[in-house]
Amino acid sequence: MYQKTTLDNGVRIITEEMPHLRSACFGILIGVGSRDETIENSGISHFVEHMRFKGTNKKSVKELSGAIDELGGHIDASTSRESTCYYAKVIDSKLPQAINVLSEIFFESTFPDDEIEREKEVVNEEIKMYEDSPDEIIYDLFTQSMWGKHPLGRPIWGNPGVVNSLNRDALFTFCNDYYAPDRIIISATGNVSHEKTVDMLSAFGQIKAKETSDKGYHQPEVSSNIMVQEKDLEQVHFCLGTMGLPYTHEDRFVLRLLSVIMGGGMSSRLFQNIREKRALAYDVHSYCTAHREAGIFAVCVGTSPEKYSECMEIILKEFGEIRKNGVLARELEKAKDRMKSILVLHMEDSSYRMSRLAEQEFYFGKHSLIDEILSRIDKVTINDISRLASLLLDEKYFNLAAIGSVKKKECERLMRQVWR
Repeated sequence: MYQKTTLDNGVRIITEEMPHLRSACFGILIGVGSRDETIENSGISHFVEHMRFKGTNKKSVKELSGAIDELGGHIDASTSRESTCYYAKVIDSKLPQAINVLSEIFFESTFPDDEIEREKEVVNEEIKMYEDSPDEIIYDLFTQSMWGKHPLGRPIWGNPGVVNSLNRDALFTFCNDYYAPDRIIISATGNVSHEKTVDMLSAFGQIKAKETSDKGYHQPEVSSNIMVQEKDLEQVHFCLGTMGLPYTHEDRFVLRLLSVIMGGGMSSRLFQNIREKRALAYDVHSYCTAHREAGIFAVCVGTSPEKYSECMEIILKEFGEIRKNGVLARELEKAKDRMKSILVLHMEDSSYRMSRLAEQEFYFGKHSLIDEILSRIDKVTINDISRLASLLLDEKYFNLAAIGSVKKKECERLMRQVWR
């Protein structure tokens, strides 16, 4: 059963009771991420997330770590381009303690200077780890290619130069500006009681409502672009794609089905043509990302340097084929079955349901029942796919990001040659 309470200051508390479970998931989502930053403090959202675990007014770092371990479940945090989340999954009897720990992290963090300096080294090592993982960093390179200097185009973790300049005052100022009650969504799922959960969160009702530093969101401009990072690697990793749709767009299910048809499973067009028929790559898949006012639709491949051009050619030809001739009825039905099955199976995971409650509230301000979504998926038609493909699979929006032993000029030549 889904229930929602909005506190007087704007904090939203949402629960979904699943009494057949012996676990509980709890999360605090704050509507602030890397897209709210400036160039001068890029990476501060992610750094604040790290520093929340580095001591409070009541506990040292070691004592806080001990309190977390005593819960016996899982407690963590994450930062995205539009939000920051602190969350826990524990057995149901430990939910009060989990709420206490996360509340202490939220309200009592002290950001000690010595811990700040230590954590800078940790975050810099995290950045190096990603930069040494081409199959990870390629997504950020493609995002940068698509959105350039727009805030959505910047990496979530920032860069070492900016991270090293952060200080205690900057962290507190950022939190004071953005950790405002109208940006806070608390969700809990599993064997939980809505009334008891709201009672345990009374401290969140004491946060003073205030004007936040909302700079106003604007849609990034998208034009064709190629970004290549030459590295001596065994493989070339690349993303080839186009603009997607905002998170709440009416055609969001149409795009997701197009993505499934293109590269969303073993029977998808690109998996069959690139891996199964030609053995050109081990990993080939399509993906969508979506934010408030923009999105991405792309295909990602990792392959040998001598094979990447053939992979790119196949992808571009498939883009053209779908744009010109659409998709088959059986492809669409198979994609619908896959998409609905994945969604239904996810709904059996209380952690997924906790995140979904918060995301639905964040983007839509309401909760959509699973049957409503399944119905929306079923209503997508072949004409819908063709209409959207005609709009998005346009060369003026095509972007390519590549890492490995590859030259930018060769990529440019190939893009022009194949598409035309």
